[in-house]
Amino acid sequence: MKIFFSVVLLLIFGTSFGQKKRKTETPFLTIHRILDNYLTNPEATDSQENKDSMMKALKTLQHSGVEDELYLLINVWLYYDPTDFPTRVLINPIFFTNKRETIYQIGIRIENQRKGEKEDTAPFSDLFLLKDTLSKSSEN
Repeated sequence: MKIFFSVVLLLIFGTSFGQKKRKTETPFLTIHRILDNYLTNPEATDSQENKDSMMKALKTLQHSGVEDELYLLINVWLYYDPTDFPTRVLINPIFFTNKRETIYQIGIRIENQRKGEKEDTAPFSDLFLLKDTLSKSSEN
C-alpha cells in the first residue's frame, strides 16, 4: 500500500513538474523540441498540440529579436511541413524583418548542405529562391 501511494505521489508531482517546465520553455526551445521530434519520426504528421505550440512560438517571434536563431528557423522553414500548417507563412515575416541576417544565414545553410539535399530538389532548392527574393526586396 505504501509503495502504491508513493508511486501515485511521484506520478502526480512528476506530471505537474513536467507541465511547469514546458510552460517556462522559450519559443526557441519549443520550436527546437517540436522540430527534433518531427524529424526523428519518419512518418511524422505531428499532433495538434505541437502545431498549436509551434504556431504560438512563431507568432511570438514575429515581434521579438531573432537574429541568433535564424538558422533554426531556416531548418523549420525547410522541413516542418505537417498537413494544414502554414509554416512558411508564419516564418516569412520574420525573415523579411531580418533580411540581411537571414540572407547571411541562408548562405551558411547552403554551404552546410546535408547529405541527401540537392540544389535542384525541394525543399533545399527553395533556399536559393528565398535568398533571391530577400535580396531583391532589400534592393527596393
